[in-house]
Amino acid sequence: MLVAVFGLAILSACAPSIERRPVYAASQASDALLRRQIDTVLTEHRVHTAAIGVLRDGKLVFEHYHGDAGGVPANAETRFDVASITKTVAAETLLRMVADGKVDLDEPLYRYWVDPDIAGDARHRLLTPRLILTHRSGFPNWRFLRPGGKLAFERDPGSGYGYSGEGFNYLWRAIERKQGASFPALVDRYLFKPLGIRNARLTVDHADQQNVALGIDETGKRYDPGCRPGFCWKDGEWSAAGGMLITLRDYSRIMSAIGDHTGYGTQLAMERDRIVTDRGDEAVVDCSLYPTICPEAEGYGLGFVVVDQGQRRTIGHEGGDWSQLTLAYTHLPSRDGIVIFLNVPMLQGVTPMRDLVRLLDPTSPYASRFEKWASEAS
Repeated sequence: MLVAVFGLAILSACAPSIERRPVYAASQASDALLRRQIDTVLTEHRVHTAAIGVLRDGKLVFEHYHGDAGGVPANAETRFDVASITKTVAAETLLRMVADGKVDLDEPLYRYWVDPDIAGDARHRLLTPRLILTHRSGFPNWRFLRPGGKLAFERDPGSGYGYSGEGFNYLWRAIERKQGASFPALVDRYLFKPLGIRNARLTVDHADQQNVALGIDETGKRYDPGCRPGFCWKDGEWSAAGGMLITLRDYSRIMSAIGDHTGYGTQLAMERDRIVTDRGDEAVVDCSLYPTICPEAEGYGLGFVVVDQGQRRTIGHEGGDWSQLTLAYTHLPSRDGIVIFLNVPMLQGVTPMRDLVRLLDPTSPYASRFEKWASEAS
């Protein structure tokens, strides 16, 4: 039956109704039905805590919460660790600073900071905000995955795609020194305060556990914010690549701003959405498996994953870590989209994420992405 349902979704994606909008709370009856369907998926797959939202014309028109957060039922004030979706906040903040004349996308970062691990490699002089935002820094995802735990180039900057959290942190260490202000302070100044976001957290605070969907492992053990099995970040540390705590409503405000490019205008938004980097095997749609829904182009723009389907362009990001699986995107020009935060061991979350995307937005390019992941995980 699941195969048949997915087949219908694929057929609908092939049809001219590509502009079909996501499900939303059109009436009390449909709202109640959708909540029951969502809870069925989340309960069946043992998702501990979740927040699901649907945007229409840039407005949050449906929100649903599931599970518990620190002993209270999950609710609109529950904050989730959104993993790599944090990168969109880093990118959105930088674009606003570009519009304000504080940063140039092509300025060399070595003028402000050089990581000691690569100081002896002249290629550090090639690094720019543009290369890092489009994941062409040449860095690995994380230095601790390399022998010896040292940062090093795995390819020449600008020569090809390589997803890198290290790159985002490198960029913001340089911007901090240029601006004389911390990454969290700059995000607050350029993004959070203008959008009225007050309770999001970018720095680690192990004691800040009120209404937080705490990470949880396969045995059911919960962990302090900033911690995972065998490791904790220190209080006060930050990452521009992951670990932000934020509510569904607050992140939906950010998605709305991304959709209507407030803060930097149309010209820079067009540059943001221009697909620069081919993600290869990491593409949202694997055209070898789903040729009938193969987009015209897909890859990275300036900090965002972009899928060009001709009549619409989907911009957003995923996040996945040891106890998080998250997804947020908006379709342009309609500004319809979805936000899904799952607090669950990551691999366990792939199948419910697939089912939720099918349910909320069956013509989404992410329907095939999570179908592929679920097949690989089974």
